[in-house]
Amino acid sequence: MDGGKSFARWWHGLVLWVIVLAGSPDQASDYSFSNLLAQAALAEHRADLPTALKLYGKAWQVESNHAAALCVLARRYCDLVQLKDSVAVQKDVLALALDCSWQAVKADSNNATAHACVAVCYAKSCAFADLKTKLAYSRLFKLEAEKAIALDPRQDIAYYLLGRWNYALANVGLLSRAYVRVAYGGLPKASNQDAIANFNHAIELAPDRIIHHAGLALAYEAAGERQLAIAEWKQCRALKPSGPEDRQAQRDAANKLSASGR
Repeated sequence: MDGGKSFARWWHGLVLWVIVLAGSPDQASDYSFSNLLAQAALAEHRADLPTALKLYGKAWQVESNHAAALCVLARRYCDLVQLKDSVAVQKDVLALALDCSWQAVKADSNNATAHACVAVCYAKSCAFADLKTKLAYSRLFKLEAEKAIALDPRQDIAYYLLGRWNYALANVGLLSRAYVRVAYGGLPKASNQDAIANFNHAIELAPDRIIHHAGLALAYEAAGERQLAIAEWKQCRALKPSGPEDRQAQRDAANKLSASGR
């Protein structure tokens, strides 16, 4: 990751860069990447998804061979997935995010953030897949997360995804274990303790990212560490969200705390 920043901080820095360079987003004749993203953001604010997607498509054409710019686009697509209720629309937008992420890898196979973007897209795709496909995606997002870390060990989102992988596989139901054995050629080595270690590493790199604390809380709960889980949910409630994923994780944490009388 550039400059040793976490994935989240890297992303927000680029968003600020986009806003600063965009100038007036109403200048439709300006088809620079930054201006197109600024116009798309305004379209999103108006809840005009077709226009936003059209503008993102133009931005993709402008920077089709620039890995860093494509990573920004992929993240913007992923944010749209979080904001839309229609499953069909979510799946279509997520497919765009995945294609954009793979284009970033093609543009620069040594770009750690590009591999992290691919991993994120496969992880998000699990929510829309059947069990067999979900297991196939889980192998892919683990592989891409590991590639991202090998290229840059400061990729907090990659450690978060490894935590999710360990947590999911460690707590898979008995009826699903047969499918896991087929998909992985046996039961993979996964544990809640490994998940805890992954989430803690992600927190060390990006301590203000709510999703990292939410993942750690779930792993603690699965490991029987109820008080540690509650402490992490309280941390989720106290932090400031940095995007739609953080906001959803904060709402989930608030529900957990409310259910436990806190």
